[in-house]
Amino acid sequence: MKYFKKVNSATLLPTSPSNPGKTASGPISPTDTATNQKGTKKASWKDRRAAKQARKLASTRNSNVQTSAEMFRPDVSWDAGRRSRTGSTYGLYDPAPEGGISTTRQTEISNLAVPWSPTSYKGLLFGLDLESGWGVMHDPIFAYPNTVNNANVILIGDLGSAKSSGGKTWGCLRPLILNRNVIVVDKKPSDSNPEEGEYAALSRFFGREPITFKIGGGGACLNIFDPAISPEVEDTRTTGSEAPPSQAQLLRAVATEVLGRPVSSREGKAMRTAHHRVLKETRAAGRTPTIGLVIARMLDPSPIDCDQLQIDRTVLREWGYDLAFELERFVDEDLSGLIDGETSENVILADGLTVFDVSQLPETGPALAIIMTVINTWMTNRLFRAKNRRQTHFIVEEAWHVVQTSVAKVIRRNQKVSRAIGLSNWFMFHHVSDIPPGTEAEAIIKECDTVLVYQQKKAPDARAAVEMFDLPASSYGTILNLATGTCLMKIGNEAPFEVKHLRSDVEKILTDTDKALTAQKMNEVITDELEPHTA
Repeated sequence: MKYFKKVNSATLLPTSPSNPGKTASGPISPTDTATNQKGTKKASWKDRRAAKQARKLASTRNSNVQTSAEMFRPDVSWDAGRRSRTGSTYGLYDPAPEGGISTTRQTEISNLAVPWSPTSYKGLLFGLDLESGWGVMHDPIFAYPNTVNNANVILIGDLGSAKSSGGKTWGCLRPLILNRNVIVVDKKPSDSNPEEGEYAALSRFFGREPITFKIGGGGACLNIFDPAISPEVEDTRTTGSEAPPSQAQLLRAVATEVLGRPVSSREGKAMRTAHHRVLKETRAAGRTPTIGLVIARMLDPSPIDCDQLQIDRTVLREWGYDLAFELERFVDEDLSGLIDGETSENVILADGLTVFDVSQLPETGPALAIIMTVINTWMTNRLFRAKNRRQTHFIVEEAWHVVQTSVAKVIRRNQKVSRAIGLSNWFMFHHVSDIPPGTEAEAIIKECDTVLVYQQKKAPDARAAVEMFDLPASSYGTILNLATGTCLMKIGNEAPFEVKHLRSDVEKILTDTDKALTAQKMNEVITDELEPHTA
């Protein structure tokens, strides 16, 4: 049994078993002993109480079980070997026993100053939070409906802010790892080859040629009356905004864009009558209707329709004259080879990456907006009717071409269906000023619950971004001074945070705006790290 010496009212120090008059730290002080120099004086009541406490402690301890200090460091005494023996003798130090075994989960509370990550660990890696240093992981589809109310994403940034490379990496490449489909509408011409878009080389790397559109032929064609693109009538399983647009709604959107104004009631009646007649005639003949057949029927109404409407044939023809002539002109000129024939065979929704290259379409005129609308409607209907649908990202580069037209109404309708079909819409803009206020386009942007704001060099653009996305007032200065590849990210109703986008060496080659690909071919650079994939 060990001997203990009373140091103070709360601390006991062990003494040497071979020499009870000496502690582990030094000799017993005369002032603390209860004996005289001859050692014949009876112990005081304090010493007797201390000895009693020591005996009680020894009796409750299993003699076969060692303490943590005896097990791992038997040479360490309770006073931790303090250098000052005098101070240790007089109890100036607290006992310092050996620490016990623990885990990082238990001891994390001891470091309260560590900042927390702004996102959870669930999702796709985007980059690093510049305030905490934690990795930022977020996936709009996975986060719905717990963190966000929809899976739509918007990226806004000036030229050179690395907005496109962030969208390509986080919205295109990394989702492919999760076995998702990615559909891209590519408007930006490539630096290395102005005759194709930026995503053309990436599409070929994954084993598929991009679907290219060119006015006058030589490219793909989309028939707006193709059942694979839009149904003849609205799906009876759903109502209202829950179903994708039908052929009649898509035809009206095209007519509105061509006219540059809303379709009048008489024009609409003449167009619907001609469309219904063409559907009946082609169904009987086993053919697919085209817009050229509808135009012909508007100029030459069927006597059967005139009798049913109890209207003179000349009157019905006059109702559709202006619209028919304008549609005819656009189909022969501005939209030549784009929507006036059968749908091209290469227009299919393949697994993996599908790129629609519209970089050769003019920025002015209705061609670009109409093709974007038809593509979006085709994709939505295909996903809506698919039995085993895959989660899909729909990315629109240079999206201001869409929102500045009346076609935004169709895009928004399709956007509302996205929750039911596992679709995440991605829109990329340069400035908030690209979005007309009080329009369907503004509603599209405000319905995006994941917002990435890159640098806005002009003060009005930065201020507009703060107002549009309900950012804190302090974000104004941050947006003006964001470094390249850095953005303010806002997820749902959470506070925005500054994050730097991270890319691997392979991702840099695949997502840079072709400047790296000009010097070295993609496959030559990444052969050692990544083998080409096929869809």
